[in-house]
Amino acid sequence: MLQRLGLIGYGNMGEAIVSGLKARNPELELGIVEVSEERKAAAIEAHGARDFTESLAHLVSFSDVVVLAIKPQDVEAMIERLEPISSELRLVSILAGTPLSRFTDALSSRNISRFMPSLAAKVGRAVVGVSFAEGADDDFRDAALEVARAIGTPQEIPEKLMSAVTGVSGSGLAFTFEFIHSLALGATRAGLPYPQALAASLDVLEGATALIRETGEHPISLASRVASPAGTTIEGLTALEEGGFSAAVINAVSRAANRATELE
Repeated sequence: MLQRLGLIGYGNMGEAIVSGLKARNPELELGIVEVSEERKAAAIEAHGARDFTESLAHLVSFSDVVVLAIKPQDVEAMIERLEPISSELRLVSILAGTPLSRFTDALSSRNISRFMPSLAAKVGRAVVGVSFAEGADDDFRDAALEVARAIGTPQEIPEKLMSAVTGVSGSGLAFTFEFIHSLALGATRAGLPYPQALAASLDVLEGATALIRETGEHPISLASRVASPAGTTIEGLTALEEGGFSAAVINAVSRAANRATELE
């Protein structure tokens, strides 16, 4: 279990990681590098963080793992600062569009991991794409996966598949929000007040998810069980297919993934 976490950049995602880890291990010690005095003060007040902003070397020596959570446009300047002290560095990067090679080409450590989390990290339910640099040791892998579990469910993948995770997990959240809203609007059209329709739609989504998880059945198998001959469900499913529902979702995920690849 991690005892000391280093965090470079105490923004929303960094705070989510710290909160998740401390929920599992209240004794976790936190060291931070943060240029914003307001965010720095928030980390100190909320988590008793130690301030290493003036000394990256001390942060690296203090930490079991360092999480890099800065803006992608600031990465080159940070790599230059890390390079002289990188031999003992154990780094997790959550920078979007920043491949592992940006770090391995410049730093001497191979204990480097790349995460692709999502907004659901704020509630500990993100799907977290996790890739490791070649040569990362087992202890570091275990520690990095512990960090990922603090904000959701890690999916260890080759880095070339990170864009696919972005499409289905990161962007997929927005697609799901749109579906929930549309489901609620349909119920509103049928007569339910929108707040009640939205609450029902959320329960439907949670129920569908629970059925798939608990039964292990394929989604199509479950859908066919709901759709009785000449009944209400088959009418609705027909409307979805007439509107190109499946193709639209497939294209949405695919285009988001392709765009993620382009941004790298």
